[in-house]
Amino acid sequence: MFGIDRDGRLSFVTEEFATLLSMAPDALEGRQLTSLLPADNAETVMRELRVVRETDDRQTRRCQVVFDLGDRQVPATVELTAADGAVVCSVHRSTSVHDRFDRLFDLIEDPAVAFEIVEGEPVVHAVNTPFAETFGYDPADIVGESLNEFIVPEQKDEEAMDYDQRTADGKANHAIVARKTVDGWREFDYHSVPYQADDGRQYGFAIYTDVTEDRRRQQRLRVLHRVLRHNLRNDLSVVIGAAQHLNSAATDSYTITMAERILDAAGRLDAVSQQAKEVESALENTTERPIDPGSLARSVAQDYPETVTVDPSIRPPAAVPGGPGLYDALDNLVENAVEHTPEGTAVRLIVEEEGDEVLLKVTDDGPGIPAIERAAVFDGETITTLQHGSGLGIWLARWVAESAGGDLSYDRTAGWTVVTIRLPAVAADSADILDLGAGGSESETLPE
Repeated sequence: MFGIDRDGRLSFVTEEFATLLSMAPDALEGRQLTSLLPADNAETVMRELRVVRETDDRQTRRCQVVFDLGDRQVPATVELTAADGAVVCSVHRSTSVHDRFDRLFDLIEDPAVAFEIVEGEPVVHAVNTPFAETFGYDPADIVGESLNEFIVPEQKDEEAMDYDQRTADGKANHAIVARKTVDGWREFDYHSVPYQADDGRQYGFAIYTDVTEDRRRQQRLRVLHRVLRHNLRNDLSVVIGAAQHLNSAATDSYTITMAERILDAAGRLDAVSQQAKEVESALENTTERPIDPGSLARSVAQDYPETVTVDPSIRPPAAVPGGPGLYDALDNLVENAVEHTPEGTAVRLIVEEEGDEVLLKVTDDGPGIPAIERAAVFDGETITTLQHGSGLGIWLARWVAESAGGDLSYDRTAGWTVVTIRLPAVAADSADILDLGAGGSESETLPE
């Protein structure tokens, strides 16, 4: 807060106002207010000052100003009120782009940097504490310097230049990048957002989210999955062949029984291996391409003509995302309902619209999914055992649903088990909707 006398000088200054301008109160008192403002702002303030002085009812006037301190500018809102012949002004700091980034710096837990594009280089304006800790640079050493000189490896210079050019062009960046840190080379999910100041200068703001462990874990799992599945398939073929030969050549009941047990166990392992292959294929084929859910349900039901019925009222106008992977998801749920319930169990497919979502429901009047199978998939409990591989099919349905922007849920009501794939409804031209024939392959006509 400050006061203005009849000559337009600062008659008093509060400590808060002086701190805002980074000046001492005695250096401000007696100074002309207009000396702190650009010419256009000065005219505005003086005009509002005259209005306030000519008003008898303590009217308050408000105006936007920028205090010009030479090396920096402080935007603010000033409220002017007449009081006993003098004018008292209250100052409210305006929020600038830099202020908003300062607040973000204080809150965000990932390394973040604000920079300006100067002659094609990202010159650092500010870094947050996580950035300094992660990359090991004191802010005083890096501010005012090119960001690339500190964290971009030489072999990635061209890549960084491309990102800088996009920022200069007002375009955002998003990529997985490798950067050298105090803990060695790390991989980051890199996001940058460009913005332009009122004076036309181009700035950028970047966040680095460390994804090293996640990506390493994914790579290890992919290698283990491929190697184990390949070795499992090859060795199982030997086990099954030998067990079949032993079973056919054996003459005593004990050997025959043991051979049959080997074949039974090997068959279950082979089924799990095949399901693992289906999971990999389904996830690779999950896309945003829209599908007619009614045609999808009828296509899946064709493989179970004697056990699965489709709600005849299916006529939803909306399509759903998911691509061919959605066929595998729904088919696995239907297969579980058919194979893991008593003979004669009724299995129905229902498609419903609920607001801006489409629900694909697999229902049956069997005993329900065992608790050990559904606990991890639906209830978030620790994964223990997936009996007979049936749980893998449920996981497949969940992963595909999530990849398509939806989810998977389980309900048990009035003796009926209901597993629901919930997906967002999408608008699409009929020519863009994926047609799935029997078996889930793309075809020219849809099965009825």
